[in-house]
Amino acid sequence: MVSNHGGRQLDGAVPGIEMLGEIAAAVAGGCEVLLDGGIRSGGDVLKAIALGASAVLVGRPVMWGLAAAGQDGVRLVLDLLADEFRNAMGLAGCDSVSAIRRLSTRTLGTADDPGEVTERSLA
Repeated sequence: MVSNHGGRQLDGAVPGIEMLGEIAAAVAGGCEVLLDGGIRSGGDVLKAIALGASAVLVGRPVMWGLAAAGQDGVRLVLDLLADEFRNAMGLAGCDSVSAIRRLSTRTLGTADDPGEVTERSLA
C-alpha cells in the first residue's frame, strides 16, 4: 500500500502518487501495489495505473457522496468515477488496463522551477 496516511496535515509530505512509480519498480511485480489517497477522478485512476498501481483506494469522494445523498450518493460517485475512467482511457488511446500499463509517464517541474524531466515506460 502506497500512502502517506494523513500527510495532508504535514506540510511537505510527499503525495503517494509521486512515489508510486519508484515503489512499483522496486517490487517489480512481486506483489500488488495499491495507491491510497489523492484519487478524485477517473483521470487520477488512469495516472495511478500508468505509474504501476494494481488498484486504487477511493475514500474522500465516497464520503462526499454519502454525506450528500446516502447510498444513492455513493453509487453516483462510483458511477461517475467509472465513467470518467473509461473516458480517460479513450482519450489516452487505451482499450484495456494492460494498454494503460504500456503508457509512458512523464514528470515535469513547475513553471517557476522546470527541474529535470523524468520519463519512464512500464513496458
